[in-house]
Amino acid sequence: MSRLRRHPLALASAGAVVALVLGASSAPSAISVVRFTDAAPVPPPPTAADAVPDARGMRVAPVKLQSAGVMSFTADGTLLLADPRAAVVYAIDVADTGRDTSSSGVRVDDVDGKIAAALGTTRDQLRVVDMVAHPKSQTLYFSLTRGRGDAAVPLVVSVTKVEETVTVLPLESIRHASAQLGDAPSPEAKTPWGQPQRTLSITDLALVDNEVYVAGLSNEEFASTLRRVPYPFVAGGTAKPAATTVEIYHTSHDKYETASPIESFLPITLAGRPSLVAGYGCSPIATFTRSELSAAKHLRGKTIAELGGGNRPFDMIAYRNSAGREYILIANSDRTLTRLDPSEIAAAPSLQTPVKQAYQPAGVGYLPVASFGVVQLDDYNPAFVVVLQRNKDDGSLQVASRTKRML
Repeated sequence: MSRLRRHPLALASAGAVVALVLGASSAPSAISVVRFTDAAPVPPPPTAADAVPDARGMRVAPVKLQSAGVMSFTADGTLLLADPRAAVVYAIDVADTGRDTSSSGVRVDDVDGKIAAALGTTRDQLRVVDMVAHPKSQTLYFSLTRGRGDAAVPLVVSVTKVEETVTVLPLESIRHASAQLGDAPSPEAKTPWGQPQRTLSITDLALVDNEVYVAGLSNEEFASTLRRVPYPFVAGGTAKPAATTVEIYHTSHDKYETASPIESFLPITLAGRPSLVAGYGCSPIATFTRSELSAAKHLRGKTIAELGGGNRPFDMIAYRNSAGREYILIANSDRTLTRLDPSEIAAAPSLQTPVKQAYQPAGVGYLPVASFGVVQLDDYNPAFVVVLQRNKDDGSLQVASRTKRML
């Protein structure tokens, strides 16, 4: 991968500053920044003390990404970042000391255009993979690729809530720990539909009870796998993850499938049982109990809903509305936002027969929320959910808020 060259940059929005994280915050509500110049300063080299892992197994060193994939924040603001091509999960200290306790929403129009301009490129040279909200500062983080082909550069950038300040995470020298997945598919392996399996080695991740759950494909006979990596990561990334291969009944295909990975999953408690709700392409929703995942090498999940064929459930979150009721919200490739009720999921019977026609939903019902083109979402603050949405008029990406009063 070629290294990103830094140039003088400017954002279109008034008062915006293009910035690079260099150290501790100098403002109470934002990461400290410096303006790019022709001779932009670079982070100082790590000291001997920095090179020694701390209590979290983290040390200051380069993060050499082969790809920038899905992300998740822990409650303390540590960023979990997937590199599916390298089959590595990183835990990164983003040094975001900002605190925003407000319950206001956020809106950033043409966010991919603004990020592209800040990186000295154009929107068509940018591919945004994921968006997550920092749990304390409400700053938004994006994993993305700048450029195409062999020249593509994987990056993580952030955009502040009010100023729309674009910040490049300094991966060339940052405190982090990592975990290598030893069971990833070979770089040459292909899925039955022709996609490189290695790009699907990590499809989603989340911290659950001192373990990072990692969904994706493995090199096992039954390829769809859920790994559990002890967290904090062991220094040097040598811990061997526990792994369970999983299968579910696919209601559109009328068969049990083990080759298709989980697209997105959500740790949640269903009727008092710690569980995972998982979404698959085309697009069944299934549940797994976490105790069974811990005990079994291979597990058959319970299919409880079908959102309809020809669709991928990109992302899912749990949230509580203004009345305090918990719901699940799913962003889809070819559906509106869909809302499911966890209490109905917990009581649902297992689906074991196919739907009768293409695109037909089945099982647990859902509420279609009138918001199309949402590709990512996160629980933002007590009053709002934040979404990354494709503008239907010009194709640009925009960050918007959805009030929980209406959800």
